[in-house]
Amino acid sequence: MNDLFATIEEAKDERRAIQMADGIETTADELHRCEVQSVIRRYFPDGDPKPFFADVEKFRGKVAADKLRADCRVAWAAHRDEIAGKA
Repeated sequence: MNDLFATIEEAKDERRAIQMADGIETTADELHRCEVQSVIRRYFPDGDPKPFFADVEKFRGKVAADKLRADCRVAWAAHRDEIAGKA
């Protein structure tokens, strides 16, 4: 079986070129916002995101994990309050 790209870098370059051609811009802030939403969707209300945060800290460092934890706490509380208001 032959892969289309020889390296992951080639695949990333191709994806970036496609996004640029389509006018799609993905910033670090946008990726972070989507990750926060993903954590809330996966773990709210009874899940335990601690293993996920541990992996983030392992691979991206404590600063990134702490920022994600803090932003998820805010989003979690907002989501909880939104649900409580609808009940």
